[in-house]
Amino acid sequence: MVLGEADQVRDLLARDPALALRPDERYGWPPLLGVCSSRWHRIEPARAHGMVQVARLLLDVGADPDTTVGGRPGQSSYCSTLFAAAGCADNPAITALLLARGATPGDHTIYLAAFHHGHECLRLLLPHAARMHESTALAAPISTGDVEGVRLLLDAGADPARPLAADLLGERGPADQAIPPLYAAVEAHCPAELVELLLTHGADPNAPGPGRRTPYQLALRRGQAGVADLLTRYGARDDHTAADRFLAACMRADRSEAERRLAQDRDLLDRLGRDDHAAVVDAADAGRTQAVRLMLDLGFPLDARGGVDGVTALHAAAGSGAAETVRLLIDRGADIEARDTTWHGTPLAWATVGSGLDLGRNPNPDWVATVQTLIDAGAAVEGAWVHDKAPSAQVADLLRTHGVGGENEDDG
Repeated sequence: MVLGEADQVRDLLARDPALALRPDERYGWPPLLGVCSSRWHRIEPARAHGMVQVARLLLDVGADPDTTVGGRPGQSSYCSTLFAAAGCADNPAITALLLARGATPGDHTIYLAAFHHGHECLRLLLPHAARMHESTALAAPISTGDVEGVRLLLDAGADPARPLAADLLGERGPADQAIPPLYAAVEAHCPAELVELLLTHGADPNAPGPGRRTPYQLALRRGQAGVADLLTRYGARDDHTAADRFLAACMRADRSEAERRLAQDRDLLDRLGRDDHAAVVDAADAGRTQAVRLMLDLGFPLDARGGVDGVTALHAAAGSGAAETVRLLIDRGADIEARDTTWHGTPLAWATVGSGLDLGRNPNPDWVATVQTLIDAGAAVEGAWVHDKAPSAQVADLLRTHGVGGENEDDG
């Protein structure tokens, strides 16, 4: 079934049509879900046509185009035909067949399909989607900075004012925290074009996020001056605080401006809290070495934590392949064996995972230099190759020279 061997499936069904509905003994899935979730069309494209034929054969003998197993959308046991074909396997041909046979997409399927860059399945699903004004699918392209995905969903009727559950925006976000899409876009450092799309479709430029901070304030303290200007053009209030302007200067690495503001407000540094100190983590993630240097010179703590995973600046710089920033932080005394508060990973583990997943916002990442810098500084190599999160080929080669390999390798 999953391999798309249509002739063999046709013969089996001719002998016993009930096979089309009989669940697999091991997993309890009927055959249609098996072929819908199969990714063999990606591994061996020549199998794609046969997989569609198999799906059609199963439907022709009575398989339900809306076949579903397990729980409800969002639960690990849940799967439906379109959830599998469009949301997980990204198979436009089977998606089109299911829709033609009457399958109906749920919102979580649309959300998952919006993560696939080609958007072929998403374009097929949207004309069949109901109640798009209640959709939470915008969380997917916002979390990845995908302008075209946001455009498609907005044009289909997604509401840019509808708050999004934080866990849809990041796997470690709390499910009970709702974040306005515009705030989420600024927080995710989305392109200005994406931010403007939300604004032109009716997003409230003043809708606050967690901590009652507005998108304008967040843009300032994230060093996104262009986005801040864009927000004001669409009616955002200039509600900045002294801390916002000071952090904006720090993110720009504008030493004279930052020092001027401190001279005018001598208690400002003392009023900064943990969330404010996290600006050094954000700067490290972007590979802004001079901004990190300035903040450290001004007294920001080396062990400040930020992000949903509770990382230090060294974790963030390592994960984004910011070798120069990593060197600076090590020279200033950063703990090279610090653990993040979510995965309990070291900066070296973040660097290897970052190389494979292309983490961070550093525009010029060099993960090989980053990994070598950490190892030269004495970072323990045990656990550097993280299970199920393989490094890039170049970093893998480097790790092997230090006796580190994946669990399936001879030297691992």
